[in-house]
Amino acid sequence: MSPQPAPLWQIYKGIEPRYRILMGLGFMGFSMAGLWVSDKLEEAYPAAADTRVVHISHDEVARAEEYLRRNSKPNK
Repeated sequence: MSPQPAPLWQIYKGIEPRYRILMGLGFMGFSMAGLWVSDKLEEAYPAAADTRVVHISHDEVARAEEYLRRNSKPNK
């Protein structure tokens, strides 16, 4: 019978603490770089403004809610 592979947490805990710290710092640095790059890309390529506007009155919302109340199936 072949041995079971060790869970990921046990593998991580088996790494020397100094290297675990370095790995954590590396992941944080990579994350911070990703946030910085995404901000720079957003500045360079701004999203187009959404000019579509939907005008709906309170009466139309009330009618739609009433319609849904009458025509929906009750939850059991």
